[in-house]
Amino acid sequence: MSDGLPTPPLALRNVRHGGRKTFAAIAGVAFATTMVLLQLGFYHAVEITATHIYEQLDFDIVLLAATYGHFFAPGEFPKERLRQARSLESVASASPLYATFNLWRCPPYPLDETEAALDDDLPEPGPLRRWLLGGRLPRPLKRRELLVLGISLNSDPFRGRVRRAIDEAGPRLREPRNVLLDELSNLDFGWPMVGRFDGWEMGRTSVRVVGGFPMLRGFAADGIAICDDANFTRLCERPSNEGVQFGFLKLRDGGTAAVESACRELRAIFPPDVVPFGRDDILRRESEHWVSQTATGKLFTFGVLIATIVATVVIYQVLSNDIRDHLAEYATLKAIGHSNAYLSKVVIVQAMIYAGVAYLVAVALGFVLYRATEALAGIPMRLTPGILGLTLLITSGIGLVSAIFTVEKVWRADPASLF
Repeated sequence: MSDGLPTPPLALRNVRHGGRKTFAAIAGVAFATTMVLLQLGFYHAVEITATHIYEQLDFDIVLLAATYGHFFAPGEFPKERLRQARSLESVASASPLYATFNLWRCPPYPLDETEAALDDDLPEPGPLRRWLLGGRLPRPLKRRELLVLGISLNSDPFRGRVRRAIDEAGPRLREPRNVLLDELSNLDFGWPMVGRFDGWEMGRTSVRVVGGFPMLRGFAADGIAICDDANFTRLCERPSNEGVQFGFLKLRDGGTAAVESACRELRAIFPPDVVPFGRDDILRRESEHWVSQTATGKLFTFGVLIATIVATVVIYQVLSNDIRDHLAEYATLKAIGHSNAYLSKVVIVQAMIYAGVAYLVAVALGFVLYRATEALAGIPMRLTPGILGLTLLITSGIGLVSAIFTVEKVWRADPASLF
């Protein structure tokens, strides 16, 4: 070049002068790569929410019914098993946790809405409108199902911020019909309306929201309420509190060997209606259930595969068409002495440029979509270094595979066809 600057590599010049074809290639791969980012984000959200309630609980061993499926289908066992567990010298405490789903009366917005009847026939607002309006989205008075957790205030199994919220509510939770509401629950459940709305109902009973607590919602529960065991029995219309869903044990020595030893002792004294699990065991089992055994985890894994295939096809088509349109030029390069290895390198570098630019565009789009998805769905979308690294690896693989399938066309370029 006349200004002394080095001449850009042939692959880069092909990209720069590709015009609409270059734009189409980058746009197509960026779209598919964004889908990969989203699917990986959803998959990671499944991993997080699979154990997020267990993570808020302070225990070394959990007692579960023999019919236990997962946290939201736990089965039930007699409370007597907790009293039996307390008889072991190694057990320091045993706390029950009750869990079931119940209907919740969600406040309307705005609050001066006079329509008192349930209105489930109105069309759902679009995602963009829901995102932009947030808590100001107009909605009717309606009922939705939420997860209700009952605890014994004398042996609260929670820890961290949830425990502090329960302690702060203190004696108010012992009063009839008083509950705490998850501050991170779906906006429909009305946490922003606490203090301004007095028509709360759980099931067929009016309740008072006397405070809140922060707990992630997940794919199985869009809202959570906590009450004491007496209120749980009344509000959920249960005959007594002698049937529990979970029993959380704290040991005097919480080491791995102590947990295994205590589990063996518990199995020896329990009938087959209840099974003890160590903390690590139940977290692993719950994660495996949601990630590997349910359609939720499999769906997002399949989504990553489909998006990867789409991106590969897009780059392959663009490269293939580019080589076909410039076959004479590639033949000329071979005629003046360039080898198939050199031409293959040009194609591979060109494919990696498409993939690299598309990756940068996808990361920018992914950041916005992660925030929007978390705001709309309330699930934890985390654009972690691991997700970014895996997406870069997938995108690089897409470019490389596309190029490998394309280089054969360059090899077939015949200099003799120029004459």
